[in-house]
Amino acid sequence: MYDIVFISYNEDLADHNYKTLCERFPIAQRVKGVKGIHKAHIEAAEVSMTKMFWVVDADAVIDKDFKFDYIPDVYDEEVVHVWASKNPINGLEYGYGGVKLFPTDMVRNASTWGLDFTTD
Repeated sequence: MYDIVFISYNEDLADHNYKTLCERFPIAQRVKGVKGIHKAHIEAAEVSMTKMFWVVDADAVIDKDFKFDYIPDVYDEEVVHVWASKNPINGLEYGYGGVKLFPTDMVRNASTWGLDFTTD
């Protein structure tokens, strides 16, 4: 299993969502209060001890059926994997705000990024 890192800054439900995540996945770690999404992801990579790590955003509520058990094959270990999330306002599902699986070294060594950590 890869490390799970919950990233939060000042989100209203962050403490509640982290507690809920830890109830199912006690190995989850938290990166809290790091200013800037780029720096927060690098900090998440720094606390990770596995070659890839999961990122859960502070406003995310993990579906009861989600298991964090995906293991990519060797050819997909150097790419970012993004799972769709459901927008509670409009009911649409898409990658923005979804759970992500990152290659740890790629994030640790990142100096610049595209629009976000899932694009380049």
